[in-house]
Amino acid sequence: MSEKEPNNLLAPLSTDVETHQLPKLSILRGKSAFEKLFKNSTIFRLGSISFRFRLVHFAKSNSTSEKSLQTAFIAPKHIGNAVTRNKTKRLLRESFRTSSSELHHFLEKNSINLHLVLIARYPHSDFELVKCEMRKGLNNLIENLAHDIDTFKCSEE
Repeated sequence: MSEKEPNNLLAPLSTDVETHQLPKLSILRGKSAFEKLFKNSTIFRLGSISFRFRLVHFAKSNSTSEKSLQTAFIAPKHIGNAVTRNKTKRLLRESFRTSSSELHHFLEKNSINLHLVLIARYPHSDFELVKCEMRKGLNNLIENLAHDIDTFKCSEE
């Protein structure tokens, strides 16, 4: 009997390759987190995306272990069937992943935590359009946070 040939389909495990996906810890999960977000949050719409966000207080001991930004992506049923909704969420996730570096820097610089939900208002087909709307929306979000940051810091203490 001869020895098996190595499988060409397996990719080598390497730590120097950057992954192109959102980390699992940065995804907003849990019923209570969504209930708090939908009960008490700020909303604005830009193009085909609705942004809903809430500044979050964490205990001093847990603040180092928690992510400063947790995000959820929602495509309601009125958008279409499951295939259309999943495609729309994939476009939202990818445009957010490629456009959110300024938001991450702003949150780290000001040491605030944020829960953010991105809701599709209608089906998306053009990635460049979604990416442009995402950039504008995230810049608008940074402006809103900069305006409200003083009141949040005072209420935190």
